[in-house]
Amino acid sequence: MTVLLCEDREVFRIGLRVVLEAEPDMAVVAETTHLPEALEAAEGEGSVVVVVRQGLVAGDALPLLRELCERNTAVLVLAEPETDSEPELVEMLRAGVRGFLPRRSGAQRLVDGVRALARNGAALDPAATSHLVRHLTADPLTVSAPVLSPLDRLTDRQREVAELVAQGLSNEEIAGRLFLSLATVKSHLTASMRRLGIRSRTELAILVTRERSPAA
Repeated sequence: MTVLLCEDREVFRIGLRVVLEAEPDMAVVAETTHLPEALEAAEGEGSVVVVVRQGLVAGDALPLLRELCERNTAVLVLAEPETDSEPELVEMLRAGVRGFLPRRSGAQRLVDGVRALARNGAALDPAATSHLVRHLTADPLTVSAPVLSPLDRLTDRQREVAELVAQGLSNEEIAGRLFLSLATVKSHLTASMRRLGIRSRTELAILVTRERSPAA
């Protein structure tokens, strides 16, 4: 799997490269210091995981982040405590980010996160998930009427697929589990997200987790 780094602090960038390239199945194909450079470097690379510092994708950089996520890339944001805020997390999620881990995460957690994204899965730190669930629950634009679950809008098969997404399975794994073609799984996911008014499988996973919890 190919990885692109976007980190403006050289010491951290070198550390990320050393950790990731110690894995036999990973290769860092480019190192950049700003999001526009990462966007350009990702062009023509095919499927790639972009690891980026949170401070480089916030605020005015969000449109570029959204454009990066819309390409054949998966973005893993490394969060910094001083920039941690629920609204910012939600904006990144809506932009298409599927990975959000603390910058202080251990080497194995980082490697596991990159692998999850490369398999079309998600990698969210528990603290980040709690922030997002709390924000989504409090947002009247993203929460359905109290009597019905948002998941009631889905067909039985769409709910099955959504449940497996919440368990962290990739599209290929879901197809194998349900004996469906990969195209059918993707079709169910697209239809489900359209019905629920969400933009990413990470939002879908969070919604399913919230709805099946006792406190939901």
